[in-house]
Amino acid sequence: MREALEQLQEAIQHTLTLGLSRSEGLEPLRDALRALQACDALAPLAEGVQTVLDTPDARSQLNALARLHYTCEQCLARLQVYALPTDSESLSDESIRRVAAPADAEPFARLFRGEAALPEALPAIRERVWNWQPKDSILPLQLALAHSGTAYLAVERLRSLGEAALSVLIRLASSKNLMTRLRACELMLDYADPKATAALRGALPNTPRALPLLQKLRRRPDLQEFFTNTDTPPVSAWLGSVSNREQFRQMLQRAETQVMLEPSNSPSIRQLMEKAQQIARGELDYVRLLAAIPHEQATRLILEGGWLTMVGFDHLCATLDYRLTPLILSVYTQFGSHALNQLNRLGDAAFLPWVVQAGRKNLSAYGEAATVVSQ
Repeated sequence: MREALEQLQEAIQHTLTLGLSRSEGLEPLRDALRALQACDALAPLAEGVQTVLDTPDARSQLNALARLHYTCEQCLARLQVYALPTDSESLSDESIRRVAAPADAEPFARLFRGEAALPEALPAIRERVWNWQPKDSILPLQLALAHSGTAYLAVERLRSLGEAALSVLIRLASSKNLMTRLRACELMLDYADPKATAALRGALPNTPRALPLLQKLRRRPDLQEFFTNTDTPPVSAWLGSVSNREQFRQMLQRAETQVMLEPSNSPSIRQLMEKAQQIARGELDYVRLLAAIPHEQATRLILEGGWLTMVGFDHLCATLDYRLTPLILSVYTQFGSHALNQLNRLGDAAFLPWVVQAGRKNLSAYGEAATVVSQ
């Protein structure tokens, strides 16, 4: 099952990179469909891929791919069976260790500079990450985690180590790149070890307030103190005093993390959506208010409504949900200086090609990835 999901994820990224109008862009989706059809549990995803292949309208295809990619990310995050190679004699070969040496970061550098597309760079990056050993430099893992399109490789390699990964995660959580730090903290939340909790207490204050992280923190009230303000009233209580769009946005800015910590079925979130409809001046205004809500229910409505091309970037900035990055890059081709400044809060190396193109003024926000680009 996991292999089929990974194949679908790469196929979607490949299609989004090449474009829907090119026949070779859809071929990986056909291969992924066959893998999905072999697993009964993945039948809904297989139907979704078939819909993309049968639909002639590019916008409908894009919306369907967006929903598929987001669903695929959620499925992979929940799977507890990992099939990466563990320590073995084949991985101790000197020539393989050299491949994963810290200085050998050229595939990452080419990807980060925009010299290679993600499908082109993935094979070499996969080789370096899968062959990584705990005795090696953590740079390949730092670089892989820094990019939303390659992070899953490092996540799988780390999870394949079991409890032995904790010491590595503690080191990764002190990385300069914000995205790397974010993903390391997410993974550490899976450990009950007191060392993990201690490391999280040190790392979380300097970690992006991203929706995927806050979703996991819903189960850890002992660590929510770093993201909540005791002076902020509950969302449900605050909504009663909101009567216009300006007050609505101000409330979201002040209660950002509080909203993210609300579960999917929270009555407060339902009331928040209803309030957005009440104060909106029309559909376009409603969609823009929806994009400002940092919650997965808002994401769901945006994807189902086909509004990604309209407000996708704004919603990414509101949620810092790196799972949206591949979708954003499929519909946005240019990022101005203001947009790049907003993206600094996440540090996703997927946006580095535009930073480099803009004169590298924002490179410092990308930590280890920026160092590789500058070499």
